[in-house]
Amino acid sequence: MKIRLSKTAKSTTIISFLFEESKNLPQDFKASSGEITVRYEADITNIYCGLGKEEEVSERTLKTAAAKGIQKTSELKKERVSIILPEIKRLDNEKLLSCLKGALLGKYKFTKYKSEKPVSIETIDIVSSRPITAAEISRAEIIADSVNYARGLVNENAHKMTPAQLAKEALAISKSGSMKLTVLDEHDISKQQLNLIKAVGDGSPFPPRLIILEYNGSSKSKERQMIVGKGITFDSGGLNLKPTGSMETMRSDMSGAAAVLGVMRCIGALKPKINVCGVVPAAQNALGPKAYFPGDVYRSYEGLTVEICSTDAEGRLILADAISYCRKKVKPTSIVDLATLTGAIAISLGDTAAGLYSNNDELAQKLFEAGERSGDRLWRMPLFQEYSDSIKSDIADLRNLSKFKKGHAGSNTAAAFIKEFCGMIPWAHIDIAGVSWNDGPPKGETAQFATGYGVQLIIDYLLKNSV
Repeated sequence: MKIRLSKTAKSTTIISFLFEESKNLPQDFKASSGEITVRYEADITNIYCGLGKEEEVSERTLKTAAAKGIQKTSELKKERVSIILPEIKRLDNEKLLSCLKGALLGKYKFTKYKSEKPVSIETIDIVSSRPITAAEISRAEIIADSVNYARGLVNENAHKMTPAQLAKEALAISKSGSMKLTVLDEHDISKQQLNLIKAVGDGSPFPPRLIILEYNGSSKSKERQMIVGKGITFDSGGLNLKPTGSMETMRSDMSGAAAVLGVMRCIGALKPKINVCGVVPAAQNALGPKAYFPGDVYRSYEGLTVEICSTDAEGRLILADAISYCRKKVKPTSIVDLATLTGAIAISLGDTAAGLYSNNDELAQKLFEAGERSGDRLWRMPLFQEYSDSIKSDIADLRNLSKFKKGHAGSNTAAAFIKEFCGMIPWAHIDIAGVSWNDGPPKGETAQFATGYGVQLIIDYLLKNSV
């Protein structure tokens, strides 16, 4: 697809943005935030997108409006569109180009397995009186493309997007982004005594991998930020088998891994002056002759023993081993993990925000602010001592489910489990189970099926720390 800069609209299909206080609004159009209308003038198709009150317009408002505009363009089967950026003096070019991000995110559809392909928008003209540069356009495009890349990984069939395939994706990212790649296969995992990853992956014919991508963009900085993504490429629940109705979308259980790969892909293209390590523990939680058993005890890489109370609480197990191993090998100064960890977080926050847990107030605040800017919103949840006490086992050091009544504080106690493996390093856990998948139709820039949540959040967070 071509993206062009222009001072005037070159297409006969034009997306414009209007405020509630704009003069000469189209009849019966109030320009409320999210409102959209189509009007025809001679051979011109005008798509008007409402932004609400000018003083309240945010990056998220712009993205949502542009996404709706581009979706209407697709419905009208147009192949080329001009997007006229609104004049908002208080917003710099990067913020205004949220319109482009929204358009690129909004036009995404997973149609790989559809016989009849929809009409695709081939050219977008960005129209502005401002001196916007090609580099600014490229930056917005790279970020949006990285989100769509992550979406594609999750939407792919689980029998294709295996742990080994995730490692191949990481290899391509390492080559294009000049990164160091380390991949531990099932033999290395066993040799290194990453027993929790091994246990989860043993039941599948697709063996596990531990993938480590290291980007070193600043030799002067002592900061090394580690981003970890849960990579369960399909979650059957193991011997604690999920029922029908709960299993069909479980290819999305590697959404955290996809987000990490999307972030690293973006970082490799933007080349900021930061040091980042992307970590993906990848496994398929399946039934098989070697599947791990409920009630058994396994020794983690950290040395702590874990009682398996449910084989369907597997994500925290692979994260625990991955974090422990990379703390030793990579020596990060901070850790952020993203995981579709618990259905309980969706009960708490729905699909509006992800749950944020942290042992460090400063880190939590930086992530929260990045969420507000990027639109990948977060809400901080508590990590009371009672949650940690509830995962103490009678026959081992820890248990992978709490002693609380079933369903009580499920996300909090899962976070408390991961916390045990982070030491004193500033750490944050983001439970994305409620926001990583959208069964319904697109909602603005949020796509149907995989949403790509977390990519924009982490990129924003990381780039605020770049030189």
